[in-house]
Amino acid sequence: MVMKMNKTEFIKKLQEKLNYDEEKCVIINDILENNFLIGKKNKEIMINEFVTKLEVTEIEANNIYETAMEILSKEVKNKIMHPFRSKN
Repeated sequence: MVMKMNKTEFIKKLQEKLNYDEEKCVIINDILENNFLIGKKNKEIMINEFVTKLEVTEIEANNIYETAMEILSKEVKNKIMHPFRSKN
């Protein structure tokens, strides 16, 4: 059964994958929501925001970006493969 992911579940997945607390994961989610996800320039903007708002290195910011995109891409793939499955 494929589950739809909501904001809370996405934040929990980020916590699991990155070992960050909920507060940092909420900031990451807000940055992702406020930027268009596709494009090299947008990636650079998000990485710069991660560096400034989370006070991490550029390498760690890139890891955050890649991890978030991995989670999102898996969910998009699941939605495409199983478009009519519900959350229940």
